Amino acid sequence: MNSIEPSFDRYTSGTLRDRVFAALRSAGVNPQAFKPAQLREADHFHTGGLQATSFVANSLGLGAGTRVLDVGAGLGGPARCFAMRGALVTGVDITAEFVDLARELDANCALDRSITMLQRPGHDTGLADASFDAAVLMHVGMNLADKPSVFAEVWRLLRPGAVFGIYDLMGTNNLPYPMPWAEHAEASFVESAADYAGALKDAGFAITGQVERTVEVLEVLEQMRGALEAGTDPLATPLVLREDGPLAVANLSVAITSRQLVPLLMLASKPA
Repeated sequence: MNSIEPSFDRYTSGTLRDRVFAALRSAGVNPQAFKPAQLREADHFHTGGLQATSFVANSLGLGAGTRVLDVGAGLGGPARCFAMRGALVTGVDITAEFVDLARELDANCALDRSITMLQRPGHDTGLADASFDAAVLMHVGMNLADKPSVFAEVWRLLRPGAVFGIYDLMGTNNLPYPMPWAEHAEASFVESAADYAGALKDAGFAITGQVERTVEVLEVLEQMRGALEAGTDPLATPLVLREDGPLAVANLSVAITSRQLVPLLMLASKPA
C-alpha cells in the first residue's frame, strides 16, 4: 500500500528486513537465494493475498513481455509474481523501507533484471509517457487522499489500448478502527465504487468491468486470523501488519461481512 501523503509513515518500522529474513529462515529458506513462491503470503498486503494477486494478473492478461506499472508496490510480492509470468515490471512506492527491501528481495530471487523499484509517489513518477501496457493499483486507494491525480498519472503512462486494474476495498469510511491500512478514520480514504468510476472516467478511462471478491476474501481472512492467533507460521500472513494486526484483521472481516467494504477489482482501459 502506498500514500500520496509524504508524512504517512504507518508502514515504516525499521525492522521489516530483519523480520522477513527471520521468517524465511524459520521456514528453512535461505533469504539470500530463494524462489518468490517461498514467501507465500508474507509479501501480499491486500485482502485475498496471493490468490488475489494471481486473479488480478489473469484478469489483466499479464504475461511474457507485458510492461507493467505497479503503483504502491510495497514489498514487491505482486511485482515478483508478474515477473515470474514474464512481465517487465516497474514498481513505485513512497516508503523507502519497502523499496530498499523489495530491491534486495528481487535480487535474491534473481528477478532484479525484470523488476525496477522506484521510490516515487504515484501522482508524480517521472516516468516516460505511454511506456506501459498495463497498470495495477492494489489496496492503495484507501491511503490516497487524491485519487484523481494518481489516475491522471497512470493515464499518461499507459499506451493507447492499455489496461488498468484497481483492486481495492470500496465502500464507506464509517468503519471500526484500526484497519490494516490505518489506525483511525482521518488516515483512511475509503471511497465508493461510484467515486472510483467517476474519477477514472474524468481521467479519460473507459470502465470495462468489475468483479467482486467478497466470498474469496472472507475465506482467506479466516485463514489469516487463525494463523495470527496461532503465531507459529510468520509466512502465512503479511509481515507488514503491525502489533494491532489481529484486531485490524478482525475489524476488516466484520466490515466486509456487513458490506461496509467490498473487495472489488475494477477494470478500465485507455481508449486506442
